[in-house]
Amino acid sequence: MLRGRIDISRDLDGAVVVLACIDLSDEQVRASAHAVQAYVGERFRVPAISGDEVVELRDLTGLADELGEPAPEGASRTLVFSPARLNLYRESLASFVDSRDEAEWLREEDREALAQARELLPALGHLSEEALRAALSPAPHPG
Repeated sequence: MLRGRIDISRDLDGAVVVLACIDLSDEQVRASAHAVQAYVGERFRVPAISGDEVVELRDLTGLADELGEPAPEGASRTLVFSPARLNLYRESLASFVDSRDEAEWLREEDREALAQARELLPALGHLSEEALRAALSPAPHPG
């Protein structure tokens, strides 16, 4: 991860809003999109899913679509997540990495995404913890 930070502000109604902002390179974004899409395909490859799973599928599909949007060549992208969505992103990357680590073989198209996802996980875990702490006891920046 190039840079991660927590932004605490107030919305128009005065409620505290906690957002996690991360700057990723183009290849990290592409690898993340691949990992999330692969996780979605594996996680929901079942004949029937519950209502909660439908909501999770919708959130993950939206995340995969957002990550799949093209960025200017060679540019880093700033992604902004609520604490819950950041955790969903981190969990999907972790599941992708875990499933590949447990497998007896690795598809060639997963190789780069696996390396990038594995590299992102420690920083995402730390940022996710910070975001959760901030959401539980927010102290908005003056402004």
